[in-house]
Formats: sequence, C-alpha cells, structure tokens
Amino acid sequence: MLNYSELRDIQRKEMESSAIVSLPEDFYRSVSGLLIKKSSEAVSSKSLLTIKEYENIKKIILAIQSKREEKIVLMAVRGEREGVGLTSEERDLLKELSSIIKKSREAVKSVWDSEDALPVNSRRIKILKDVSQYRGLDNSLYGPFRQGEEQMLPRAEAEWLLKAGMAEIV
Repeated sequence: MLNYSELRDIQRKEMESSAIVSLPEDFYRSVSGLLIKKSSEAVSSKSLLTIKEYENIKKIILAIQSKREEKIVLMAVRGEREGVGLTSEERDLLKELSSIIKKSREAVKSVWDSEDALPVNSRRIKILKDVSQYRGLDNSLYGPFRQGEEQMLPRAEAEWLLKAGMAEIV
C-alpha cells in the first residue's frame, strides 16, 4: 500500500519530468485505499496532525492527477497511441482524447480539401435578382439562381452577372 512519502516522491518526479512517470496499473485504487485508511484514522484519532496529513494527501493526489492529465493531453496531440506507465484509466483517457483529436483534424482537413477543390479562378457573389438557367461562356449550364442566394461561380460568369447588376460581391 502507498504511503505519504511515496506519494510525495511520485509528485516530485512528475513535476520535474516532462515525460510521464511510470505508475503501477492499480495506482488510483491504491490511492483510494490510502485515503480510506487516513480518513478513518483522522476521524478516530481526532488528531489535528492526522487530519492535516489526510488533507495534504488529497492535495498531492490532485496535483499528480492534474500534471499527468496535462502530459496525456500532449501525448494525444502528438499522436502517441501507447502510453508506457499509464494506469488503465489514463490509457482510456489517452484513447478517447486521441480519437477526438483525430476526428477534429479530419474535419478541418476536409474543409481545407474542399477549399482546394474550388476553382482558383472563381468568385463568390450574392444574387440580387432571379436569374433563369443559361449557358455560360464555357458552354456549361448555370442557374437558375434565386434572389438572396450566394454562389461560387467562375470569374467570367460572376463578372457578367455583376456588370448586369444581377449580383454583388460577397
């Protein structure tokens, strides 16, 4: 079972190192056992010293957990999938964070990819008047467009609609 001195040592190592400190798989369960033991000692002895020790242990545990969470977030951002020395709870956290970050990156990438797919020579306009379907200079069909719509069109088509007073630049 863990004791106060071992917890302080883990806290010191965790704060000094940029890498995550290897902990036993059952670390948080051991911490829970220590807290239960110290809590019952504090209640039964009513000693101010024992109560302070109990409160300090809680603060140390929270500091360790917080620092480890920071490191796990960094691991997830860097794309690390395996965490050596993590507890089972922390491995689950790393897995979930990695999944969230991966989904977010894919969503942003899809926005970039769709931007890349837009023709370089295009322009976004807002339609001011209804426009029926027509054949453009490139022999493609455009429209029909309704008043208030925003459209991304080839520059030549956009310029034609702008000059005719049927659209404005967005």
